[in-house]
Amino acid sequence: QPVVCDVKDIRGGERYATCVNHAEKDIGLYMLLQGYVVANRGDIYGTNFERPYVESEKQAQSSSLGIWKRTNASKAGILGDGAFYLGLGFAIFLLVLAAFSFIALTIMRGFKTVIDAQKDNMQMMARERKLREKERNIVAVMVDSELKSNKAKLEAYIVVYEEVMRGLSDPVKPPKYKKAGDIVQTQPALERSVFDRNTDKLDVLGDQLSSEVVHFYARIKTKPDYINLEMDMPLEEATDLVSKGIDNAKRMNKIADQLIDAFDNGGLSSDHIED
Repeated sequence: QPVVCDVKDIRGGERYATCVNHAEKDIGLYMLLQGYVVANRGDIYGTNFERPYVESEKQAQSSSLGIWKRTNASKAGILGDGAFYLGLGFAIFLLVLAAFSFIALTIMRGFKTVIDAQKDNMQMMARERKLREKERNIVAVMVDSELKSNKAKLEAYIVVYEEVMRGLSDPVKPPKYKKAGDIVQTQPALERSVFDRNTDKLDVLGDQLSSEVVHFYARIKTKPDYINLEMDMPLEEATDLVSKGIDNAKRMNKIADQLIDAFDNGGLSSDHIED
């Protein structure tokens, strides 16, 4: 059956994770309880896993399971001194009998501890999933809001410079820059502060959407370039500069539309996610 692993930490290129099987049982706890492995005290010290993992290891050790199983050689060593142990045989038998009830009770308690630990672990994983979902919603709302703000700025830029283009194309009235010069903003000034603060969290949006968001913001300059239209600049050159700015803004506006639709269709827009 498949297993599900949740990476908790990455140190020195090694991933530390908790894994559960199809029955939602912690595989680490199971292997410790069966005596297949030992707990690394240094890795689990001070974490939520320290108590259940150490208790599971002790349970396997007390039950002589897995690597804790006594070998025939050790048993032979214990019974090596025949004369001494024959004398104590009956006493040992009584002690074993008396201890059997205690061991049975301890095992029952141990199983209860393991079950409780599994429940605690499942609850912890559920809380982590909720926190990740909450983080995803927060990042999505902030990026979606910034995208909508940038779209408004793109549309305003297009309106302004289309008006400038009409002035340059007027066959009767001479262009404004021919009288006293002018300044052209090569592209709109857009915001990217939300994106820059959350670049390490964009993976919560999914591979496809996060990649498209990154490509959109890669085109943005918070401080756009300006070009002076000198009075002696040829009309064709001035028209070309303004036309390029408008075309670039329209392409950006189209991409912004697609991203906003993707957020909306994925239920990630501010209209879908409640506070």
